[in-house]
Amino acid sequence: MNIRLLAKRNIQGNAQRYLAYFFSIVLSVSIFFIYASFIFHPDVVHANIPGGQLISEGLIAAEIVIIIFSVFFIAYSNAAFIQPRKKEFGLLTLLGMSKSQLRKLIYLEQTMVSLISILIGVGLGFLFSKLFLMAVSWLLAVEQPISFVIVPEAFIYTIVGFILLFQLLSLLSLFHIGNAEVVDLLKDKQKPKKTPFVSKWLVALSAVCLSISYYLACTLSLNNSYIRVLPIVFFVLIGTYFLFSQSIVALCRRLYRKKKSLYGGTNLITQTNLIFNIKDYSRLFFLTSIITAVILTAAGTLFMFSADLKKQGMDNIPQSIGWVENDASIYSVIEPSAVENTLKEDGFKILYEVNMTGVPITHMLPHMRTGEPNENRSLLISESDYNNAAALRKIEPAKLSGKEALYIFPYGGLDYQFVHKGEQKELHFGNGTIQVTMVGQRNQSIVAPIKAATTLMVVDDQLYHEITADVPLKEMARVRGYEVKDWEESMETSSEIEQMSNNHNQLQTRAPIYQEMKQGSILILFIGLFVSLLFFIVQGSMMYLRVFTNLEDKKIQIHALHRLGLTKKEIRQILSAEIRILFFAPFLIGVIHAIVAYVALSNLLESNLFVYSSMVIATYFLFQLLYYQVTKKIYERAVINSIK
Repeated sequence: MNIRLLAKRNIQGNAQRYLAYFFSIVLSVSIFFIYASFIFHPDVVHANIPGGQLISEGLIAAEIVIIIFSVFFIAYSNAAFIQPRKKEFGLLTLLGMSKSQLRKLIYLEQTMVSLISILIGVGLGFLFSKLFLMAVSWLLAVEQPISFVIVPEAFIYTIVGFILLFQLLSLLSLFHIGNAEVVDLLKDKQKPKKTPFVSKWLVALSAVCLSISYYLACTLSLNNSYIRVLPIVFFVLIGTYFLFSQSIVALCRRLYRKKKSLYGGTNLITQTNLIFNIKDYSRLFFLTSIITAVILTAAGTLFMFSADLKKQGMDNIPQSIGWVENDASIYSVIEPSAVENTLKEDGFKILYEVNMTGVPITHMLPHMRTGEPNENRSLLISESDYNNAAALRKIEPAKLSGKEALYIFPYGGLDYQFVHKGEQKELHFGNGTIQVTMVGQRNQSIVAPIKAATTLMVVDDQLYHEITADVPLKEMARVRGYEVKDWEESMETSSEIEQMSNNHNQLQTRAPIYQEMKQGSILILFIGLFVSLLFFIVQGSMMYLRVFTNLEDKKIQIHALHRLGLTKKEIRQILSAEIRILFFAPFLIGVIHAIVAYVALSNLLESNLFVYSSMVIATYFLFQLLYYQVTKKIYERAVINSIK
């Protein structure tokens, strides 16, 4: 018997415990290799693929996330493998194994597992990289599919990178066990567990932190999001950590005092086990709940953004074809007849058209960040023209009288108020100036927000005619627009109209912008799907490791309970309850965090995302339930079969 053979047999003997860890590492390596194969693909490097560089940047970000996540997972797993085997290490030391030999044994075990995982992961990644390239080719809609080639850089970066990562983390894990004394190793499991300490102040701190984070998230808007994101993350992490390490413990102790509930069925054993193990579970609960929240929030955000893309396109680009003429007396950008004929020839039905004139004006508005007044340009239009266009887009009409004015800002996601109700404002046009009273601001677009018509100032019809009575038509601007049925399919037609125009900067078409955003969002969703799947597998593996870490102790406890008269059915109830808490307590908190994030996202997009978020949560729950059932069956079989 030598150390290498002993390490091999230890791996074989702990195969059940290594299973989930091994599968997670293989998946991590496979995804990393597939992404690296695309990043270093010759067609991507030489920019032969349209949009390839953008995907490459997204994949690089995903690679970084995978590496960071792998560091935490491998470090956690190494600690989980070593902890239950301290008695075994103590016996080996007592039998004459030196500390250097013990370190070598642990190092060889972890190195063998890591090398096998890396080799299988790279092999699977290589097999599925062709499928990945085909999928990306289809999503990019390229004429020639991306060719499958062997990318040496992918092999080098994946194999060398993960070997160095494993070696570093393996060496770090040796210090704790290597410096422990024999008596500490032998008696590690014999140390009695104390009732976990609960601080009322820390319980209150968790409630305060979560309340603050939820309030900040639910009142999030586009103009304050950049200063709120980090505080929200900070308070969520602090609040969640103390929720599991303090608040849940306090709740368990309170339930434990209700003696009537303890004496029903197997509640006494289940709750007692939970109270004395909750301290050990708290870190796992914290990590898995945060991972769950991250998965649900990221996957939900990508899915909801993709699903809501059409509405966003219609909100931000009000007409399928729209343009602005700086001189209202002529059509220098494109002739309306040319647009109409092109649409009709290609079989597209025009639902409505917009044709309005306005006067370019200047006025003072506060800067979004500094609040300092700055000169801004807007297009002054009449109340009738605004209401006609608003009716076509099913927007509430304006009601003005006298010298009242309404300011129209085209971007709905930004709720910054540039003007306030009752505010007096001077409008400058040509050589004239007029003072108006603002009735408020609306963040919506009714015509193409281009150049002079980016923002609008609406006034009463009579006031508008008084202002424009002496303004020649050539000093006014004209806004034209056509809404088309089935505009999503008008890519080629829109491109043809753009080529016909004399000034591309003055013309806006919805279909190309929508298709580009749709293509990008699908690619991001496609990339995020793999990363989310990896996160899910890893957090499930952490639970699996936690369950099987104390398997031997659980067998001893269950064997004693069986001798006292508990049936196998009651034992299964105890095991199921413990695993159910382990899987679904952090899941519940993660879902609550994600729902708050969905509320914030709904506010930013100004959309009701309840249906989308429910679909994401339900899908995740089904996967979690499947993982729970598989783990429960394996665990119950391992424990029940030990009963004689």
